[in-house]
Amino acid sequence: MIDKNSPIPVYYQLKQDFINKIKEGLWSSGQCIESERELSEFYGVSRMTIRQALGELVQEGLLIREKGKGTFVCDPKVKQKDMMSFSEVVEKAGMNLKTEILEFEKINTPEDLKDIFGFELLYKINRMRIVDDVPVANEIVYVPCDYCGYIDKEMLKGSLFKLLENFGHKISHSESSIQGVLMDDYYKEIFKADKCVPLMKSVSNTITEDNKVIFVEEAVYRSDKYVLQVNILRKEGKFK
Repeated sequence: MIDKNSPIPVYYQLKQDFINKIKEGLWSSGQCIESERELSEFYGVSRMTIRQALGELVQEGLLIREKGKGTFVCDPKVKQKDMMSFSEVVEKAGMNLKTEILEFEKINTPEDLKDIFGFELLYKINRMRIVDDVPVANEIVYVPCDYCGYIDKEMLKGSLFKLLENFGHKISHSESSIQGVLMDDYYKEIFKADKCVPLMKSVSNTITEDNKVIFVEEAVYRSDKYVLQVNILRKEGKFK
């Protein structure tokens, strides 16, 4: 319960108690929680304090407010804010990950990738990433065959970062562009969706510590299940 004599602000204590209710399943996914008035009476605090605690959880994506209906618990989402593989992000979130290999083949380097890779042959890897039995991401990766030793489909069901690091490539960072995409019949099928859901596409060049592009990835995510947090630092700019 709430300790009003604690140096920890009351709203923050409430926020942590609400988070625990979600983690423990007392507030389950999709549930409409008690009203601000009911919570205020239960905890013996002002409605403004309740509103502040709930507001922060709305901003963090744990709750959602629907006008005229109430406040609901959101479905759990995969959140990424650091340079990590999708496998590492899901593991850190305590969720279960399965990988389905849709395509794995050697191809001639496409024209639009010849400026990036100076090799004749690339591996094309098309994977569905399934989190807690829900298809969340479709990843299409292009990596030069020369950068890899022997690989097979089974090896591609884990972290691609770790696989490449085992071949001696130390990944440093990625350069990405992000855009929204519409769900068409193709995406409905591979995401096993019976209705349109929001999608986000990321096109990334992943770069090693010695400044070479190790792979190019085109990834499409269900943005109702996956959050990519981007940290932008304020720096001085200049014109050239």
